[in-house]
Amino acid sequence: MALDKELYQWAQEQYRQWSAAEVEWQKSHRGQLLPQEAWRQYVALVEFCWQLSPQQSEQQRARRLVEWDVYYARIQQFEKWRRTRNEEPGKAPA
Repeated sequence: MALDKELYQWAQEQYRQWSAAEVEWQKSHRGQLLPQEAWRQYVALVEFCWQLSPQQSEQQRARRLVEWDVYYARIQQFEKWRRTRNEEPGKAPA
């Protein structure tokens, strides 16, 4: 089977034009990422950071849970105090 020389040259020219247009598009959009590519880069960065970060020990996790419990209890106390004062958040007392 012989190649059609004209068809081959036409296809080669089409590919050259497409490639040149792609290079021009990349030059004009340099620094601008497509949303999908930006998301992929973000996910890769997060995975990389997870690999670098040391795992918390059981003691650290337990301490962190206690800290959250204390924080939540304080927020509940504040909300109870605020309701008794019948004030809205961010409003100065009358």
